[in-house]
Amino acid sequence: MSDRVMWFNGACVPWEDARVHVWDELALRGANVFEGITAFWNADGQRHEVLACDAHLDRLYHSARIADIPAPPRAEVVAALTEVAAQLGGSDIYLRPAFYAKRGRSTLAPDSEGAMYIGGFPFRPSTPPAVRAIVSGHRRFGGPIGAQAKSGGSYLDFRVFERERVEHGVEHVFFLNDRGHVAEADGAAILLVRDRRVITPSVDSGVLDSITKRIVLDLARGLGHQVEERPVLRDELYGAQVVLAGTLLGLRTVHTVDGHAAEDTGGAETAATLTGEYDRLCRGENPLAPTYLAPLR
Repeated sequence: MSDRVMWFNGACVPWEDARVHVWDELALRGANVFEGITAFWNADGQRHEVLACDAHLDRLYHSARIADIPAPPRAEVVAALTEVAAQLGGSDIYLRPAFYAKRGRSTLAPDSEGAMYIGGFPFRPSTPPAVRAIVSGHRRFGGPIGAQAKSGGSYLDFRVFERERVEHGVEHVFFLNDRGHVAEADGAAILLVRDRRVITPSVDSGVLDSITKRIVLDLARGLGHQVEERPVLRDELYGAQVVLAGTLLGLRTVHTVDGHAAEDTGGAETAATLTGEYDRLCRGENPLAPTYLAPLR
């Protein structure tokens, strides 16, 4: 079986054959919205168990409405995801469905036309032995779409952050919003753990409402931890154990931010517990697993 599968406008095709014209809205203006979805192989049931599939699809359609991107019927998306998963066989996989505009600068245009593709491949999260981060020298400003939608266009900012990451020789870059508050990392939500408190920037800080973060906060509450969603100051990053949360990333503990090592040893212990429980949930072994884990249907 191939290690990469692409579903493109109706069928699975060879990866290199999934092409769009340079004058499509996707290429001209980055007109697309997408989701990252993980599915874990259940050897006993011989099937993939998808993590928070309904939540990811709900957000995909929400993004499409905000960005004014035509969207196909939900049943078509689920059928396509199922086909890609079947092509990939018995391993943990990452699925990336995307809706995009082929023509029409808005859905009100008479020639408006949308399309969809889904990329898929096996994945195994890995963590560097030491994870270092810096806070970007650039602020992130939101437009009419901002962080409400998971859109390809909004990820253009990440090219700037990636340059900073490489120049400073670190694994991640954090950025602040226009008010100077902590927003997100490059492709992940930020959580600060202080002993038995889990703190994360609130949605009004200009962050995508992370599904992985929501799962972790549920796990934290179940373990009796206090959860706070609020504006976070930059200096707070230096006095807590920082954890990143993302679909493809999973949970990743950050060892230093701007050269400052985590000071809260209780936070490190809590972070390790949350990481372990998240891994157990993905394998169906946590009590919350039935809430979040289900086969494609």
